[in-house]
Amino acid sequence: MGNLGEITHFFPKGKGRNRIVFISTFFFLGIILLTSCHNDSNTQEFQLPGNIHPKSGDLVFRTGRSVVSHTVTLTDQNSVYSHVGMLLWTGDRWQVLHAVPNERESENEKDSVKLEDISVFFRSDRASQGGIFRIPIADDDTLKILQKGLNLYRQQMLFDNAFDDQDSSAFYCTELIWFIYKTELDVDLSQGQRHKVPLFPPLIFCSDLLTYPELEKIYEF
Repeated sequence: MGNLGEITHFFPKGKGRNRIVFISTFFFLGIILLTSCHNDSNTQEFQLPGNIHPKSGDLVFRTGRSVVSHTVTLTDQNSVYSHVGMLLWTGDRWQVLHAVPNERESENEKDSVKLEDISVFFRSDRASQGGIFRIPIADDDTLKILQKGLNLYRQQMLFDNAFDDQDSSAFYCTELIWFIYKTELDVDLSQGQRHKVPLFPPLIFCSDLLTYPELEKIYEF
C-alpha cells in the first residue's frame, strides 16, 4: 500500500501555498467522488459464512472500489480499509448501520445514515475486501448500542459533509461509530486521535478504531 508521500511525489513541485492548495484540491475532489461506481456485470451479494456469529455493535470495515476509497487508504497509512459501519440485528437479519454519501436509491433521497443488509454492504461492487471486528461488551451494553443505532437511523440523521465531529446533527462513517460508543458507553474508540488533512477539520480515521486495544477480529475476507 502506498502512502501520502508517494501521492504527493506526483504533484507539481511548486513550493509553499500553491503546492498546498493543489494537494488540498486533490483530496477535496476525491471526497466529492466518494462512491464513483465500479462497473461489474457479475456483481455478487455477500453471504455471511455459517460459522460466523456476529453481535449487535460489531464493527464492519470494507475497502471500496471508488477513487476516494483508494485516496482514503493512501491517506490513512495504517489501514487497508476505507469505510466502517456497525452490525445491528433487526429481528430477522443482520443489517449494517453506516453513514456514506452518494449511495442513494433515488435522486430525491438525501445522503443520510443508512441501514442495509450486510449482503449489500459487502456486495462485490462496493467492497474488494472486508472484516468484522468486536468490542467486548456486556449484553446490557449491546442492547444500548442497538437501540442507539436504530434511533439515529429512524431520525434520518444526515451525512456530515462538514466532517465536524463536534456537531452531532450529522455524521461521517467513523464519526458515527465513535459517537455511538462514546455517548452510550463512554468508550472512546478513537483513543483521542485526530488527523489533519488539508481543507478539513481534524478527522477520525479507520485506523484509529482498528487500533483500539480491546478490538477482536471475528472475520476477514
